[in-house]
Amino acid sequence: MDQTLSQPARAPSTPLASLTAVYLLIPVVFFAWGWLQWPYALATTLLVVAFMFFALRDAWRERPSRAEVFQGLSSLWPALLVVSVWTFFSGIGGFGFQNPDYNSNNALFKGLIDGDWPLQIEFAGQTVYVVYYFAYFLPAAGVGKLLGWGAANLALFAWALTGVLLAFAWFRLVSGLRPGPWARLLLALVFCLAGGLDVIGYYVFNAHPFLWGKHIENWGGLFQFSSQATLLYWVPQQALAAWLLAGLTFATAGDTRLIRSLAMSVAAGTLWSPFGVVGVVPYLLGLAILLLVRKQGKSLFVSPTVEWIIAAAWVATVSLLFISSNEYEFPIGLLWNLAKSRQQYLVTGIVFWCLEFGLLAIVVVVLGAFIRRSRKQTGQPGSQTGLRRTWFGLAILTLSGLLLFKMGFNNDLAMRASIASLFFLWAFVSRILVEAGPCLRQRRVKIAHAAAVCLLLIGSYTGLSEVIRSAKHYHFGPPDPAGVREIATASYTHIVAQRIGQEEAPFFRLLAP
Repeated sequence: MDQTLSQPARAPSTPLASLTAVYLLIPVVFFAWGWLQWPYALATTLLVVAFMFFALRDAWRERPSRAEVFQGLSSLWPALLVVSVWTFFSGIGGFGFQNPDYNSNNALFKGLIDGDWPLQIEFAGQTVYVVYYFAYFLPAAGVGKLLGWGAANLALFAWALTGVLLAFAWFRLVSGLRPGPWARLLLALVFCLAGGLDVIGYYVFNAHPFLWGKHIENWGGLFQFSSQATLLYWVPQQALAAWLLAGLTFATAGDTRLIRSLAMSVAAGTLWSPFGVVGVVPYLLGLAILLLVRKQGKSLFVSPTVEWIIAAAWVATVSLLFISSNEYEFPIGLLWNLAKSRQQYLVTGIVFWCLEFGLLAIVVVVLGAFIRRSRKQTGQPGSQTGLRRTWFGLAILTLSGLLLFKMGFNNDLAMRASIASLFFLWAFVSRILVEAGPCLRQRRVKIAHAAAVCLLLIGSYTGLSEVIRSAKHYHFGPPDPAGVREIATASYTHIVAQRIGQEEAPFFRLLAP
């Protein structure tokens, strides 16, 4: 057994885990007082606030010294600058070009600001509840209720930027790269621009030349995995929670003290992105297996972990009851049965697998084998990557499995449940590229390394295209509220129908005011 599977990895930053949990839980308080009867709202708030207090107390106790903070920022600031500028082109809060999904996002956001909670709309001739994962919008919508549309958009941007910086911190931790300005700058560029070989698929399937600024990720039709830039520029409400949960899940494998933060974060995550949480489930199962292998299962039943797991169960129950009150008026099932042509499904699926992650995964595995062999030959110490190799394999299996199912008219399951696995993929690719540095004198390492770099650069076209489109049509400041549509007419009727709730569902009968 690999040494890093039998022993915990180096303990991650407890402050980062605590801040992540607090960030994901803040919207739960807003949700509680808008969607729950006051006794349930009070109970939920007390549980969440109590956890936040102890989490922030632990973060304060284990905070780095002032010297360590300044030392870290001295080499980290270029990477943080890249990530921040990237976010300023995202369209969030009106900063940058807003892609078509913002027709629905802005309508929902404005509805939350102007309307009563629980949110209801007039649709198909009747008043219905809107059932959607509101968490990302709620804190800024609360600001909007007090200070108006402009302040709400500024708050939304600040809220999103905070989440992006936390996600990048986790990306750096998952990669495990040693401190250094160049390694961190590489990480920032990969974090912002990594994507699949969509430009090849788009050209082959659509016979169109390269067009900078074109959105090209829907070339597969049946399947779509989103680049890092596409996720932030189109669906930040989905991306942020999945990135944060992915990082926290990985860190918990190295430090069982983080189980309490992970439990509360996953419970809150359902109100952020149900499909994002689904994408984290394989890693939660992997974590459970690791705990059993290491004989650490008892860590789940020690105080105060067990108490916070119980608290998380309450938050998760409330969240799941709300999300499950959706009418589910959209396609669900095996893609093999839902595809118009099974031949098309197989051909497209194989090409998609190769272009989106398969070719890069194969090259990375070969490169890793060459690096290990080179280190043995030269007597260099081995790299402690057992846990990362396990998570890498799990990411490839998860991404492959997502090609079998469909949920939603646009296959939201594949697009959103893939976020965590792609997060791990890009972090591990970054690590292997840097690790190869001392071994590049060997010809086979150099060839495999060059192939991986080329695939990563070609894949960055997708993210660059998103950034360039935003730069060409850049908008500064909150969008004009007069141009924001109503929720019921902001998108196609069948898309709006995906967000309608059942009034007779247990949540609205038992918990809602």
